[in-house]
Amino acid sequence: MRRAHEIDFQVFGDDMQFVEISLDPGETVVAEAGGMMYMDSAIQSDTVFGDGSDRDKGKGFMDKVMGAGKRVLTGESLFMTTFTNRGSGKKAVAFAAPYPGKIISLDLDDCGGQLIC
Repeated sequence: MRRAHEIDFQVFGDDMQFVEISLDPGETVVAEAGGMMYMDSAIQSDTVFGDGSDRDKGKGFMDKVMGAGKRVLTGESLFMTTFTNRGSGKKAVAFAAPYPGKIISLDLDDCGGQLIC
């Protein structure tokens, strides 16, 4: 299993919370289309077919279609958006849900590396 370094983030708000993520130069975060609230000018966004992870890079088109089909069956989007810091120094991008709710931070190491909802 590939490990990531600790993510720099801060949660704001009470009933309509959003999370702001600070990205180091060259660092990328993946989100569902439509979840971005704001971003610094040095952040570049790209829409990708698939889940946007490195594990998708070696897959063929039909593998990506099958993965996207699974997301559609669960009500998720066919496409994901990647946000990459193309500037120097830390830059921020923020995400929010379209409805009221609380954001809960979970360390996947505490959950055995995965979380099934």
